[in-house]
Amino acid sequence: MTWRVIVGTLSLLVTMLVVGYVAVTEQDRMANFAIAYSARQVETGASLFEGQCALCHGNRGQGVPAKGPRLDDPTLFNGARLKEAGFQGTVDNFVRLTVAAGRPRMSEWARAQTFLEPMPTWGQTYGGPLRTDQVDALVAFVMNWGLAYAGGTAQPTAVVDGVGADISTALPAGDAEAGSALAVAQACTACHVASATGPAWLASADPSKQGVGARAELRIAQADYAGKATSGDQYLFESIVAPDAYLVPDDLAYAPAGYAPGGASLMPHDYGAKLTAQNMADLIAYLQTVK
Repeated sequence: MTWRVIVGTLSLLVTMLVVGYVAVTEQDRMANFAIAYSARQVETGASLFEGQCALCHGNRGQGVPAKGPRLDDPTLFNGARLKEAGFQGTVDNFVRLTVAAGRPRMSEWARAQTFLEPMPTWGQTYGGPLRTDQVDALVAFVMNWGLAYAGGTAQPTAVVDGVGADISTALPAGDAEAGSALAVAQACTACHVASATGPAWLASADPSKQGVGARAELRIAQADYAGKATSGDQYLFESIVAPDAYLVPDDLAYAPAGYAPGGASLMPHDYGAKLTAQNMADLIAYLQTVK
């Protein structure tokens, strides 16, 4: 009987330790889950946008004359367009309602832009083809554009020890597999792989369009290179934490409308604060495999 009591007591102690550990780590686990879920939403939204919305709004949200307005536009995210349209809610609600219910009757603002057709209904709730989760994904993707103008962060994050913007910072050894997962979690692939919102990371059939890992070494040798990198790794580091340091001439098509040298690119500007040194090392290790 004594050994049964001992085993039972030990089992109880182990159970209490496990439950305690889960309780202590649950907040971080849920935060990481939220980051991953939100990132997947953005990536799903990028795919939906390319297939359903790009025809009228452009594959980078730049707008199409007579078809649809520009979406990568500060006037949408600072509330100016909402005011002109007479909408009293938030930007998120405005985008969500527009996607789900459409605009059966064009506003005076839309008429002034000489669009030929009203926005169609997309949400199944209002008779359209998209499920609620697909509408949510589209909204997440569109709202991600606003970060370039608001200086916000794409996803909630538990990272507090950011790597900073000094590209000469010594980084630990990187893990390409971890970097690949991080690129998805931070929604990088939404713009650089799943859609044409940003410069493509992958190589194309055009021999001059190598993968981003191969291009990194070539950029710093270009006569017009204006950044501070002295290696391919540093160039990738710089591109992530200081996206305005050098905008490749070939990539001007991905800049905001009216972009001029020294202006702000569409790339979020807060990765130096969001990513740790290990995160950065992992991302660079992954990008260097994309030749």
